[in-house]
Amino acid sequence: MPKKLFFLFLFVSAISICQKTQSQSIDSSSFKINSRQSFYSYEKNGEFLLLIPPTLSKNHLSITLKIGEETVAAWNGIPGRNILRLPVLLNLIPSVYKVEARINISGIPGVMYIAKTDLIILSYKSNEVKTDRFTGGLIVNKLPFFPFGFYCYSPVYPTLPEEEVVKGFNMISPYQKITPETLNERKAYMDRCAELGMKVNYNLLSVSGGGGVGSKIEGLSDEEKRERLISEIKTFRDHPALLGWYISDEPNGSDIAPEQLEEIYNIVKENDPWHPVSIVFMAPFLTAKRYSAALDIVMADPYPIPDFPVTLPGEVAGQLKTEFKGKKPFWIVPQAFGGGEIWSREPTFQEIRSMTWQSIINGATGIQYFVRQGLNYFPKSAATWSECGRMATEVMELTPWLLSDEEPLPVESYSKNVLVTSRLYNGQLIIMAVNKINEPVSNSVRITGAYNGKARVLFENRFVSVKSGIITDQIAPFGSLVYLINIKTEKHVAETSNTNLIKDAGFEDLSAPGLPSACYARPGGDRGATYFLDTREYFEGNHSLRIITPVENKSLAIRFFPFQVKAGASYTISIWAKSDPEQRFFIATKQENARLSERKEIPQYVEILFGEFGRSRFVPDNRWRQYVTFVTIPDDTLARFKTNLILKMPGQGVAWFDEVKVMEDK
Repeated sequence: MPKKLFFLFLFVSAISICQKTQSQSIDSSSFKINSRQSFYSYEKNGEFLLLIPPTLSKNHLSITLKIGEETVAAWNGIPGRNILRLPVLLNLIPSVYKVEARINISGIPGVMYIAKTDLIILSYKSNEVKTDRFTGGLIVNKLPFFPFGFYCYSPVYPTLPEEEVVKGFNMISPYQKITPETLNERKAYMDRCAELGMKVNYNLLSVSGGGGVGSKIEGLSDEEKRERLISEIKTFRDHPALLGWYISDEPNGSDIAPEQLEEIYNIVKENDPWHPVSIVFMAPFLTAKRYSAALDIVMADPYPIPDFPVTLPGEVAGQLKTEFKGKKPFWIVPQAFGGGEIWSREPTFQEIRSMTWQSIINGATGIQYFVRQGLNYFPKSAATWSECGRMATEVMELTPWLLSDEEPLPVESYSKNVLVTSRLYNGQLIIMAVNKINEPVSNSVRITGAYNGKARVLFENRFVSVKSGIITDQIAPFGSLVYLINIKTEKHVAETSNTNLIKDAGFEDLSAPGLPSACYARPGGDRGATYFLDTREYFEGNHSLRIITPVENKSLAIRFFPFQVKAGASYTISIWAKSDPEQRFFIATKQENARLSERKEIPQYVEILFGEFGRSRFVPDNRWRQYVTFVTIPDDTLARFKTNLILKMPGQGVAWFDEVKVMEDK
């Protein structure tokens, strides 16, 4: 080809390419994309959430997802929903990566839709806390976590954490002033919470975004506040009790600019990217949108009693869900006070139940009551606070469902006064209902499909019939109900010739929510030692028994229901167990004595006692394992008598237990 013609060909080709590029417009505002987790660390698989405009959810989309220059996912189809999950493999070193999604839509030629975000990969830390933007939950100690706790005042009363953790609360958030002279007070309650397995939404208000009760420090310059802020973050960022950083209280009511809090947020993240940042908002609650770049968790504090409807918290939760689904988790701060200022009384226990469950049903994934001061100052009513503790154990039982990413069967209520929703987890459907009025309601709930059978009414120890997918039941004034339906195929366990002498060996008796039934619990020296059922960890069934020993050699004892044994007989004792060594908290971390850090770590011993006839010790690790021992009853004793199996964990830390068996050797 002659040189002139060759250059002419290149010139024409370039014009053609430019015209083609110019003819395709770029839309970078319609679609949004986020990584599902706020960051990834140890995971090998991740997800991105593509937020689709409702008007385009029924169109055919072609999607290409790139991390840097590498294409990591492609998807084609009609999403039929507003959030599309795009799974990816993660094989990346810690860094921040640029992510881009390119979307083409059938029927809309000439437009390229682009959505961009950052993917954050961090090195793993045992105390890290992630937010899950899809479920709205947290991931703590590699398990789903639904924070259910309260604000309190400083100094934190020494016994407050142990008084509340045994009721089922798993989080506190003390108002406090960040001053050098009170640092040891803050270390003390943080250490105690770590021993108990309790988390802290750490209050930085006095040196961050302001607001809050008794949090203002007079006379500090902005530079001094910043120095204290950074110092406080560095002091506690690796503490095992740390859940997140709370940086501002109702900034929309104090005219604190979003830009000011964004600057504080960036300081926090520069010094600790492993923990989320939260801000609470007052009405109008949707002004939280203006502050979205300054937070990871949105909190709202609607206090309606007695002058506004009890439906207000649920309505606020519904608004926040619409705005922040797939973007930010949100928590509700229910009212647990009254009798002063503009609130002439505090909520009744029925009202606080309805407010709490309306919030959860409408999507709240955290509850932080305002405010708790024991034993009967806030709230004044012991019955009201007891109701909050009762709900804490209910939420503990339901956590895998509340934070599930499975698609449930839709439900609807036939009564406008009853709010309902459903969640699916591991083939089991729960239906949650709450009464919005102070009158009993005869209500019917319709489940999509034609299921016939029985539904278990959790927390009430009864069953109701399900006919053609409809449940008909009575719901108390401002009451709540949770139904459980097993829609998966039941597994048939092969019968064994030997009979297990332990009653409720797998901890599946739900007569008392959150607690093992067929046993006594005996104190062992620490009033904060706990023994709750856990639906997040189990070997068989749906539950294990989780025991936390806060301090070495101060374990409680679980004494199982007595069974009959006979002289001269031999018995096999077995139990499945696992622990989490990363959650162990030793006094050495308190730094009261530098030499303590050189002490050898004491193994996390577990003990099994067979009455007075045998004792065995073992040390669980981070995998489910079966531990077996044998006992022979002496011949020179009563021919037949009753004894007990006793479970203790003298070793400080947390462990889970399941499938306890005592069987006579034939």
